[in-house]
Amino acid sequence: MANNTKGTLKYRKVKRTPPLGENAGKEKWYATVVTDRELSFEDFVNHISDHGSPYSRGCINGVLTDALDCLQELILDGKSVRLGDLGLFSIGMASKAEETAKDVSAQSIKKVHLIVRNTRTWSNSELSKKCKLKEYDAFGTDGTQTDSPGSGDNGGADGSGTTGGTTPGGTGNPGGTGNPGGSESTGGGDGE
Repeated sequence: MANNTKGTLKYRKVKRTPPLGENAGKEKWYATVVTDRELSFEDFVNHISDHGSPYSRGCINGVLTDALDCLQELILDGKSVRLGDLGLFSIGMASKAEETAKDVSAQSIKKVHLIVRNTRTWSNSELSKKCKLKEYDAFGTDGTQTDSPGSGDNGGADGSGTTGGTTPGGTGNPGGTGNPGGSESTGGGDGE
């Protein structure tokens, strides 16, 4: 299977007024990624099989299904699991603040969430080197669209879905909150 293939990452231009940061309250233009479509699990299995894999679709499906089941079992048991170059998977939690250590209990925990930390070969800089960029212009001749502050980024004029898009320092959430560089999906914290 080829793993040095460069993908073509499409982007579109959006106008946003970030609520925070150096450009707070100023209308600015940003590039945001365009997702062509979401592949189902079965589509992903077929893609692997069609890339010259010696394994049947059924074998690939079975291995991936078992791997996902085991991954969930292990992280719910408090383990961190490194899946080769893909990343380190673990679980985190968000809890409400309590006045004393004695007050902290299972009832203090508001939610648990998946944490994925990318690796060196899947780092943001490595992914940037491997992709080609192409403007997507389904929104008019200049490829632009305006988003309202804090609005989602959920669909194109042609029915295609879009995701991502950040103000500087963001992680994919319009408004640019989160971890600089966006290298992990952590959610949560004390307040959510």
